Amino acid sequence: MAEEKKKKGFMSKLFGRKSKEDKQAEEAAKKAEEQKLLDEKMAARMAAINAAALKSAREQDEDAGLVEKVDEAEQARIEEEERQRAEAQAKKDVEAAKRLAEEQRQKELERQAELKRLEEEKKKAEEEERKRLAKLEEEKKAKLEAERKAREAAEQAEREAKAKEEARKKAEAEEAKRKAKEEKERQKAEAKALKAAEKRAADEAEALRKQQEADRLAREAEEARIATEKEAARKAEEDAEAARLAELKEAQEKAEMEKIRAARAVQVSEDKIESFQPKKQKGFLERISDGLKKSTSRMSENITAVFHKRKLDDEALEDLEDLLIQADFGIGTATKVTTLLAKDKFDKEVTDMEIKVALADVVAEILTPLEKPLELVGAKPEIMLFVGVNGSGKTTTLGKIAKRMADDGKKVLIVAGDTFRAAADEQLKVWGDRAGAPVMSGKKGGDAAGLVYDAIERAKRDDYDVLMIDTAGRLQNRTELMDELAKIVRVIKKQDETAPHHSLLVLDATVGQNALLQTEAFQNVAGVTGLIMTKLDGTAKGGVLVALSDKFQIPIHAIGIGERIEDLENFSAPVFAAALSGVAEAMYDLEEAS
Repeated sequence: MAEEKKKKGFMSKLFGRKSKEDKQAEEAAKKAEEQKLLDEKMAARMAAINAAALKSAREQDEDAGLVEKVDEAEQARIEEEERQRAEAQAKKDVEAAKRLAEEQRQKELERQAELKRLEEEKKKAEEEERKRLAKLEEEKKAKLEAERKAREAAEQAEREAKAKEEARKKAEAEEAKRKAKEEKERQKAEAKALKAAEKRAADEAEALRKQQEADRLAREAEEARIATEKEAARKAEEDAEAARLAELKEAQEKAEMEKIRAARAVQVSEDKIESFQPKKQKGFLERISDGLKKSTSRMSENITAVFHKRKLDDEALEDLEDLLIQADFGIGTATKVTTLLAKDKFDKEVTDMEIKVALADVVAEILTPLEKPLELVGAKPEIMLFVGVNGSGKTTTLGKIAKRMADDGKKVLIVAGDTFRAAADEQLKVWGDRAGAPVMSGKKGGDAAGLVYDAIERAKRDDYDVLMIDTAGRLQNRTELMDELAKIVRVIKKQDETAPHHSLLVLDATVGQNALLQTEAFQNVAGVTGLIMTKLDGTAKGGVLVALSDKFQIPIHAIGIGERIEDLENFSAPVFAAALSGVAEAMYDLEEAS
């Protein structure tokens, strides 16, 4: 409180303002001064009154003859005494008046102090009431604020729940739409396949009819010729002609029996062989079989050597499993083949053809779900990223596909993203000239990701349908090179978050089981969407494609069985299975023998 008074006094002096206490002190000093003047006036008045009273009393005494006349000196003495007595009396009266005034002043001070105390108590009560009201107001505001926040939180929660519900409904609608689309596409594909099968069956029936008609005409012609010859020489050589016809008939029957015995020796059911008939024209299966000869011949010879009229026991199954693993089919495929054979043929004699048919069954079962031609998804530009190690045939494969796309009327732009190998640029320009497609290239050793960015901008600007990006060959164990490929993928996604629409891994079949490691590495970095296996015409390790499919379940678009553009074939699981297992080769041998 003292500090507050000091502060107020200081502020009063500083700004020339007087506090309430200063004003009260000044008023008290002023009242004291006025009281002093009043006291002095009262004392003088009392002294005058007393002197006048004494004088009047004396005059009355004189008038009454009660006082004797005295001389002037005595008279003066008496008057002086009277004056002194009057002053003394006046002094006493003044003192009494002062005491009375002091008592009144003390009472006034006490009254003011009481008023001040009451005022302070009132102020204190008012301050406490003000604080209480302020606290109540703050509590009210806090309560209102809490209610407001709770209401906003509830509204926010309701909005979020509503948004989640809308998102769920939207996702469900999109999922239903996607499934309906997939179902429609599946039905369309099935209808297309059924139509193709019906056409193929009709073509085969027509070919068979024509063949039978030709055989009939040939037979009739032969019979007519024989009849003519018989008629011409009937008389001269009747007995000789009869003998010759008998010998001819015997030879025909013998040849027919040899055919029947040969068919029984191979023990291939007509249903099995028919399931591996080519989906396209005969030349397609022939090209696949010719291209896979190195992959097929050695394994086929080994199977024939091991299973020439041999009982299928545990030892024979182990030998077969070893043969398949050596041919890079992988343990999973080898186990499926041996399990299938053991289920139906265990402890029975089997032929090499039965082994080959069983192998074809398992290979077709694994590969058929992954048979998927490379088709555009409708984006513009449709971005295709080609990845793979050096020497896999990546650049050549890109060129062949670019030629196909251009022949189909698509506007194609090629990017030479392999900025480290000058030959890749030249090789792509050759293919670009063949396809009529421009090739964008950068400086040797330059930033491939920057080149890809510019190419996407150009493809959008110039309305290209397809953008094909070649990349530098990268070994999967070179971290810094794989990081650069990841950078290219990031640049593509910045331009189009749905791209690359196709991330195609080109694998060299000659690397065998190392293809599994390559696939895993590129899948992690580039998100591989499809496989293209090349150089199947120059390797005895074609079975690695089966092992890859069994492990990664990545769609297979095409296989390369030569250097020509037509040697990049759309992948067909049954045809590949028939060619790889040796069943197709056995079919051709059987046809030639007949």
